[in-house]
Amino acid sequence: MAGRLEGKVAIVTGAGRDGNIGVAICEAYLREGARVVATDFREEEREAITARMGRAGPASAFRYLLHDVTSEADWARVAEETVAAFGGIDILVNNAGIAIHAGIEHCSLDDLRKVMAVNHDALFIGMKACLPALKDSAGRFPGGGAIINNLSMASYMPNAHNIGYHVSKAAGRMLTMCAAVEFGPMKIRVNSVHPGLTMTPLIREGLADYVKLGAYENVEAAEASIAGMGPLGISSDPEDTAHAFVYLGSEEARFVTGASIYHDGAIGQRY
Repeated sequence: MAGRLEGKVAIVTGAGRDGNIGVAICEAYLREGARVVATDFREEEREAITARMGRAGPASAFRYLLHDVTSEADWARVAEETVAAFGGIDILVNNAGIAIHAGIEHCSLDDLRKVMAVNHDALFIGMKACLPALKDSAGRFPGGGAIINNLSMASYMPNAHNIGYHVSKAAGRMLTMCAAVEFGPMKIRVNSVHPGLTMTPLIREGLADYVKLGAYENVEAAEASIAGMGPLGISSDPEDTAHAFVYLGSEEARFVTGASIYHDGAIGQRY
């Protein structure tokens, strides 16, 4: 069913690396009729990603902006440029994320703060910066505006070797629920998606770190072992995950807010 996001304007952060969830979300949104602003701090894949998006939808419906998600000034600029280009903001997808693999014993305070800044603080800054435009646009569709935070099943699962990532994602979950309560009367829905093992470049790098720690023989063995923890016994890919973001941004989800959508193959039931 095409056109599920017809006429909507979306910002998607962390969409500057081929093979990641942000790129897949942008592609899916364009196919469904949205106009999309992709943001990332990387510039090296900008042309390739822009060309890829041109195959998913009209070139005029896509923008790529350089963006430090930890900067209030950058967020203000991204919101302003989006409104100037497309007339408003209907959907905000906070997808950017990083990981620095270490437990409490070996994780520096600086490293913890770096991870928290991108995975948690940027959600707060982004929602605050985009809120005026989201409020202005909320009456354009019956389902109002939508904020979707990409959080991971790490929100629920303790991990001795990845303290910053798991703690920041858990904090993001509570921030999402608080925002849902606050923004509901403004006709803005706020939800989170919690992917399980999704084979993105970030995840492959993380698995490689576990190999270095001696936890697995190689990345393939790590993927098979972690995927095997879930009832389905398989890993996901970014295109799978993007479907959840389409649903939450669409009118089909007009009564869904404060929800945590598990996209994990039920690995959370067996962790």
